Amino acid sequence: MESRIVRASCLSLVVLGLVGCKEAKTSNGDPRGVIARVNKEKTAARVPVLGVRRLEGVGQELRASPDGEVLTVLLEAQKPTTQGVPPPMRLGTLWAVHSKTGPAQKLGAGVTNMPGGWLYTADSKWILFSASWDPTQQVGELFVQDAKKLDAERQRISPKVTYYVPSDDGTQLAFIEGGVLHAGKLPGGPFKQLAGEVSTAEFSADGRYLYFKRRYSSAGGLYQVDLREERPQPRRLIDQVTEYTVLRSGKYVVVSARATPADRTFQLHLFEVETLKGRKLSDDAHRYRVSRDGRYLAWRDNSPGPEKGELSLMTLPDGKPRVLGAAVNDFDFSPDGARFVYRDNYTELGLGGRDAQREGVTLVERVGDLNVLEVPDGAPKLLARQSPNYSFAPGGSTLAFTARIERPEVTRRLSILPAGATEPIALKDWLYEYQFPGKGERLYFRSDCLREGRACDLNSVPSNPEKGVVPKKETEGTFGFRFNAEGTRAVIAFAHLTDQTFDLAYRNLETGQQTTLDQYVEWPAVMLADGSVAYLVNEKNRAGVFVAKSP
Repeated sequence: MESRIVRASCLSLVVLGLVGCKEAKTSNGDPRGVIARVNKEKTAARVPVLGVRRLEGVGQELRASPDGEVLTVLLEAQKPTTQGVPPPMRLGTLWAVHSKTGPAQKLGAGVTNMPGGWLYTADSKWILFSASWDPTQQVGELFVQDAKKLDAERQRISPKVTYYVPSDDGTQLAFIEGGVLHAGKLPGGPFKQLAGEVSTAEFSADGRYLYFKRRYSSAGGLYQVDLREERPQPRRLIDQVTEYTVLRSGKYVVVSARATPADRTFQLHLFEVETLKGRKLSDDAHRYRVSRDGRYLAWRDNSPGPEKGELSLMTLPDGKPRVLGAAVNDFDFSPDGARFVYRDNYTELGLGGRDAQREGVTLVERVGDLNVLEVPDGAPKLLARQSPNYSFAPGGSTLAFTARIERPEVTRRLSILPAGATEPIALKDWLYEYQFPGKGERLYFRSDCLREGRACDLNSVPSNPEKGVVPKKETEGTFGFRFNAEGTRAVIAFAHLTDQTFDLAYRNLETGQQTTLDQYVEWPAVMLADGSVAYLVNEKNRAGVFVAKSP
């Protein structure tokens, strides 16, 4: 007699929002023989470890330089005893090690995993980190380390820094100490004092200009400094600034600011970089977005707010604003600037199914009517009602999105709208996360899940599929995945049944060849530029940072 299948919904918080999965159970309540798999897992022999330990110790927050040659990690990290710190915050000792050969180097103690703890410059030459971090004052001792010569002595830049940022090319650094803004050449300066009472700063893309915002106690003004001048003098743009964006095109700065300190609405302004001539675009702009090429600007106001409002879109610098929606929450431009997408009629709905409540709290998901248009003058097209999330393919305008389907049962449906297409193609119901790797040639997603999303089929489709396409099943039982830069290789995690660790596999997405790298490891792993994989093991007697070459 065949087992009776009981349908139930399970949902999870993932990178792209709440999406659901359907879980199959046998009549005795054992999902597809979980008990048998638990027993098998406990008695299974270990597979050969393909990774080489590069650094010993219990680690957290593994990161890699952009070129993949250097790894950094916090060892023996602990939650601060200070009350009121964010739950994820940890303080530990920062170590660095080359991914291939060479000894590890201790960089500094008391480094936080939160933003401002440490970072690499974009050229991978320098590691900037803040040691002896004080969570109550949010201040630390700023150092710079040569990432190409880890055995070289670190250089101390400043003893009490609250904020720091490198230029795009990694040659300059700006930091704030005691409210005073400094800027100079990496690694040793000299670092000139530029202004006081400063809270944040940002370089222009070419590194010529430095923009900074003063504290609210000093009117919260936004200023520009020309770093090419022998004696740089700050030039004020506007006061009471809440947010600002220096366009990477180098032509404009977009600024959100209050007209007076008591105002609850934000004006939106556009300033020319060369002349600092400004233009007010809106008296109420609660959120704004700029296209990657700097050609278009969109914003929404705060009515009926605060989560939704009227959406406007314009061509920079002096186009006429075009109103698109009345109750919009989020919106975005495609990476190539060809499409614009937004969710109108934004609302919150109960999740539905057996997981609608957890610990007595009713769970909700935020949905809206998903619309897309061709920029700048195309007519909006409704793609889906009650859409929880969406994602563009890198570098193009192919769009993937989910929609909440109410009947015959509450589910989530994944669809794709290829570049140049007018009608979306439905792909799959009941899924977890989805992602475009590399340049966006294919879309990968997890579906047909068990154990509340801890074991799912990994599927893929081309980013320009034909209608009626059948997704390709890459592998089964996956928990998570990471891709190389080209999107041709993946490292995949398989969750254990008896603990919170994972088996790690390397998959060639072109040939389908899959090799287990290690077992009982932490997730996530890191794909390096040369195709190798870096990961953490916190298992007793072999804890550390491991690197496995691509099979």
